[in-house]
Amino acid sequence: MLDLIDDEPTEGADVAPGSIVDESDESQNRRRLLDMAREADALKGEKDEKLKKAIKIAKALIADRKNPIIFCRFIPTADYVAASLRNALPKDVAVQSVTGTLPPADREDRVMQLAGSDKRILVATDCLSEGINLQDHFDAVIHYDLSWNPTRHEQREGRVDRYGQPTKKVRVVTYYGTDNQIDGIVLDVLIKKHRKIRSSLGVSVPVPVDTDKVIEAIFEGVLLRGGGQPGDSAQTILPGLEEFVKPKTEELYRVWDVAAEREKRSRTMFAQESLNKYVDDVRRELESVNSAIGSHAELVAFTTEALRASGAVVSPNGAVSFDLREVPRSLREAVGFMENDSPSFAARFELPVKENQIYLSRTHPIVEGLASYVMETALDPLGREPIARRCGVARTDKIDRRTTALLVRFRYHIVAKEGEIENPLLAEDCRVMAFAGSPQNPQWFDNETAHSLLEVRPSGNIQPEQARDFAARVVENFSALAPYVESEANRRGEELLDAHSRVRRALRLKRVQYSVVPQLPADLLGIYVYLPSN
Repeated sequence: MLDLIDDEPTEGADVAPGSIVDESDESQNRRRLLDMAREADALKGEKDEKLKKAIKIAKALIADRKNPIIFCRFIPTADYVAASLRNALPKDVAVQSVTGTLPPADREDRVMQLAGSDKRILVATDCLSEGINLQDHFDAVIHYDLSWNPTRHEQREGRVDRYGQPTKKVRVVTYYGTDNQIDGIVLDVLIKKHRKIRSSLGVSVPVPVDTDKVIEAIFEGVLLRGGGQPGDSAQTILPGLEEFVKPKTEELYRVWDVAAEREKRSRTMFAQESLNKYVDDVRRELESVNSAIGSHAELVAFTTEALRASGAVVSPNGAVSFDLREVPRSLREAVGFMENDSPSFAARFELPVKENQIYLSRTHPIVEGLASYVMETALDPLGREPIARRCGVARTDKIDRRTTALLVRFRYHIVAKEGEIENPLLAEDCRVMAFAGSPQNPQWFDNETAHSLLEVRPSGNIQPEQARDFAARVVENFSALAPYVESEANRRGEELLDAHSRVRRALRLKRVQYSVVPQLPADLLGIYVYLPSN
């Protein structure tokens, strides 16, 4: 049987060649196929050395707390391996097979059903090598059958070894028979060459020839190497045949190397050396983004403090456990917990995480829902008493004169104009601005000093009437602060336009003109007054 190279962009055909035979065909070929099928049936079970060894490998991975996927080439192989594993493994190890016989939606459902088991093995064909992310539930790969398309191996592994994989190390087993001529030649002629090119370029270069050329190279290896193992010496063949078959692998390698060199030249055009003149621009943009989204420590502090202030029980113990039983129902709904869901969960703020833990990143629905809830309740004048306040007054020993911090939101229209067509985009920018002294005679601080006020903690009490008086002074005299606030809005707009211009230059975009128009007045979201302790 010839394992043809896959041309499909997403998944490989897993129908076994020769498996469909016309029942009316009584030819000699049909009888020979039936005889071969009977011989193959006789090798099942205890006589199948390849299967027996694969079961040992699977048991070792399960014992090492791994959840493997075993990739097979054809549907009958996958079903056969899955059935054998069910019989050989303990009952607490769930085994399922997913092949092209299932519709795409059912494949994903079966994977999710299997993910509910603590110990699990998925046996699949290449119908799962694309389209379904498997990194959340599996952390090992066994290539039960070697593919004649080396990039297929990377596609299989890439469904598991990718961003979001909670395990630090993914185990990969490339399984082949040392006494199998085809396996040895595929490993030697195709896979090793493929990995050598990839290690040199950092990217994969597919086999650049058609199926027939690959088959010729494979059979050249079978003819020239007796054992099929890499490094075996050539065996004696018919005189004159060597001159015919020997150039096949050399020609395959030559064409492959040409394709790799072409890819190398193409990548050189976009190599980092050509970006040296943009390094400062890239660094500036990264620093700006990091400043806007906050640090990892700020993410942890916000999530734990906001939930604790809302009534949650927060218990740090390696991972952090959260009990939401006492938080408002609206908050549970905002973070995605419905009435029948368990109110408790364990989480970590960095990878890796264990099976029953949640990885809380900045964009996780729990964090996003919590941030939206805190913001919306603070701005809602008719809601219950929020945990975040728009105004506050506190005494602290970190300052020696009255200091006021303002939380301001700037809005901009970024207008992209190409020809006569204008496309306005809305952008928002929240800033912390701070000044010392009275609102009528403010002494403004730089951005770094203003942000440092966010870390200040109170050191003394203040009477409610006095607090209201200090906050009211800022509100009543905000017109004296407005010119500086608006000048900052214009300055930030110029920085935003400059950033767009730098990106446009780096991307060599032409014919598009940008302008940034501040939408004034700015939104004053919060006023926070700090008084010295003395």
